Amino acid sequence: MRKLTARAAKSHIPGYPDYLATLLSARGITDAASAERYLNPSYEHLYDPYLMNDMEKAVSIIREARAQGKTAAVYGDYDADGVCASAILLEALHAFGVNAFSYIPSRLTEGYGLNMDAISTLSGQAGLLISVDCGINAISEVKEAKAQGMCVILTDHHTVPEELPPADAVLHPQLGEYPFPSLCGAGVAWKLACALLGLEEAKKTLELAALATVADLVPLQDENRVIVSLGLKMMSETKRLGLMSLKKVCGIREGVPMASEQIAYQLAPRLNAGGRLSTAQQALDLLLTEDRDEAERLANELQTLNQERREVEQQVLREASAQLVGRDLSKIRSLVLFGENWNPGVVGLTAGKLAERWNYPAIVLTKNGEDYSGSGRSAGKIDLHGALCACKDLLTRFGGHKMAAGLALKPDDLNAFTDRFDLAVREQLGEDDLIPETVYDTTLTLNEVSLDTVSKLDLLAPFGLNNPPPVFLMEDLQVVSSRAVGSDQSHLKLTLAQNGAVREGIAFGQAKSQTVLSKEVSIVASVDKNEFNGKTTAQLKVRSLLPGQTAYVDDLSLQARAMITALGNGKGEGNLKPLKTLPELKGTRGTLFVAYTAKTANDLHRQYPELQTFTGAAADPRSFAAIVYAPDFSLNFARFDRIIFSDGLPSVYTKTLAEKATGALSVDALPFSPEMTALFSDLTPSLDELRQVYRQLRKGARKDLLKHPGKELISLKIFEQLNLITLNESGGFQSLLPMIRITPQNSPLYRALTT
Repeated sequence: MRKLTARAAKSHIPGYPDYLATLLSARGITDAASAERYLNPSYEHLYDPYLMNDMEKAVSIIREARAQGKTAAVYGDYDADGVCASAILLEALHAFGVNAFSYIPSRLTEGYGLNMDAISTLSGQAGLLISVDCGINAISEVKEAKAQGMCVILTDHHTVPEELPPADAVLHPQLGEYPFPSLCGAGVAWKLACALLGLEEAKKTLELAALATVADLVPLQDENRVIVSLGLKMMSETKRLGLMSLKKVCGIREGVPMASEQIAYQLAPRLNAGGRLSTAQQALDLLLTEDRDEAERLANELQTLNQERREVEQQVLREASAQLVGRDLSKIRSLVLFGENWNPGVVGLTAGKLAERWNYPAIVLTKNGEDYSGSGRSAGKIDLHGALCACKDLLTRFGGHKMAAGLALKPDDLNAFTDRFDLAVREQLGEDDLIPETVYDTTLTLNEVSLDTVSKLDLLAPFGLNNPPPVFLMEDLQVVSSRAVGSDQSHLKLTLAQNGAVREGIAFGQAKSQTVLSKEVSIVASVDKNEFNGKTTAQLKVRSLLPGQTAYVDDLSLQARAMITALGNGKGEGNLKPLKTLPELKGTRGTLFVAYTAKTANDLHRQYPELQTFTGAAADPRSFAAIVYAPDFSLNFARFDRIIFSDGLPSVYTKTLAEKATGALSVDALPFSPEMTALFSDLTPSLDELRQVYRQLRKGARKDLLKHPGKELISLKIFEQLNLITLNESGGFQSLLPMIRITPQNSPLYRALTT
């Protein structure tokens, strides 16, 4: 099963092309005045920081700390958001005249958030404790800090619990009546900096707030959009030595306009690398340093750590994925995986990759002392934090938000948690299912793919969560050519045509799709600028290749291989009572439609366009209802409860093979279709053709034995069954055996095709 979903209905705004008006409508912009404001963010669009809950209290406490000569400890988090928030507040406090230092816990030894040991240490060093990007769940720790004589200000953005810690001030965009509830941790810290110093002075750290806003995957809407848009402009010409050095190791040239994608895929992973594998202090020192040599040294260290992080992450991902091999994912709706020695710094990234791959909420845990701890990432519309709340009695700690969370639990509770978490996910789903969804903004014709379109789409930047780069559905395009490209031949270069328009496209990481690509496809793609050999053109960056109206093409070799598997042992005795018509499809999983001819497969695709389409084998372990064309039941199939042979059942042995391959409890078949009868006839070699093939083999010929590749494969299999030749594992000719006198009727395959 699959969903193809448009974000918005067609819309019109005077002065804007309809595709751009539709994109704006999907983002809540429906008139020219709102569009002008949205497309041109300015400082005037920022909200008054004093609208935030307890902001006046927080400023008063910090002012009093300055008057009393108190030292402030800024307690941060080890990710890019926490590091940027720490840097913003440290610089603001110093500019305000308060002596301050930072404390960031170790991910490896302390875990996320405030902890008692740190509170005990910090209470002897500072009279004021200010958290950034953490603390909203730290009831016991705040009580302890207060008991130790510290004044406490919490600044956080994570999900607000039922009971707040007894801090002296709690700054959180979801408390009170602040107009925008979705700031990141650094965004909240920056609003505090604005309140302390005024906007003009606080602008010095806006680029850090922008970096964190993109890195922490908060919605790029409203005030976040303003922060990132203005911050990116500052970052393009930054004078902050740490950012200059970080951009340099990423290959980003100074003065070139920055994009949010460069933060997400280049800057943020390197800032995060220290906290994942070592200490986040390196990243914080990099952002704060005023020494050029130190900045270059720290940037290079983070570059090295990021490469190590990639290698560690890939190893953990391989080991976690191995735990899924053979697991029936059709019976569950979540993934909980664990290892004894997985690095805690990459389990969240691994969970994200698994959630993206399988479209299930994923939790990845590792042994941390006596407990298991780790991170989760959501999928679909599942509220991850809400699902964990349903399991809170099994957890020693947890926190986070709808899309991401951290947790810890005792080993004895692991099995109970796995079951309870899956139940909580199912309860949120109700009658729905976690069906893979391909989302696009609106439709576009190939003729509209132009540099002018690229320029207009750039107005919607910066892109990120809830403001993704626009993607378009383009239906029923003709594939003029396709070829694998890249150093490892993993990408697919396409030339596509529609109504006289011809455009180039690139589908990264999708070269394997070439083997099943039909002559007609639909795509979901972004429109991008391609610069090559001094020439600039508009090209398509293909996100998803979807079957067009004609999803399957006649492939005689595939059909022959399918028949060899189906009839290799003959037809056998007995058969199913054929169905008169296709049965009603029930549910989203467990039904597999089988077709041996392209026409029947395409008819099924048009009748059930939401079904997954496969050729050869249907191996998705989630067992979504699917169509498989030219099946080879000797290959790996997922588990299906019901199989429907839509061209008719080739033989009783085919039924047995299908049941064994899929574990099906029910097998049905329609009568032989006219196309199936024609296929049998088309694939059956005549006696003269068999003699021709055998003579050529004896003469040393090894290919192009017949003009019909399907009959050639069938002939070779017949000769193998007659003990005249041997075949290799792929069904190709291997060697001749001693010649004997024998009749083709001794071959079960030949008998099945001719009776």
